[in-house]
Amino acid sequence: MIMRAMGLGFLLWLAIAAAFRLGGQYFFLPDEGLRLITFLSAPVVGVVCALVALKLLGEARGDEGEAAIGLTLPVLMLNGFLTHEFPTAFPNLDATLDATFGAWSLLFGASILFMGLWTTKLAPQDERV
Repeated sequence: MIMRAMGLGFLLWLAIAAAFRLGGQYFFLPDEGLRLITFLSAPVVGVVCALVALKLLGEARGDEGEAAIGLTLPVLMLNGFLTHEFPTAFPNLDATLDATFGAWSLLFGASILFMGLWTTKLAPQDERV
């Protein structure tokens, strides 16, 4: 189960990297006001991706959180590499947007993890304080 989630997470990362490589200049704009809107879109995109991915994976009840971890791990690790190599990976974007991309990817990954943990249905005996 965790390997399927990690595989789907790698495909998700590949789709994100390709989208920003091909059309990132339309998403990450250097204007300060638009940058805030872009940054606030990360949780929305992350929640939608998490819900779709968890439905695709069809995990057993109670395993949603573990699947979200497997889904997010490749995205966070490989986006760290993309943030480090930002000018080389994204020549179509302004090099000063590397911090914006890094913050966006962290917020995106955190929202996937949050949604996975939020949707996890625990058995009554597991709900101890």
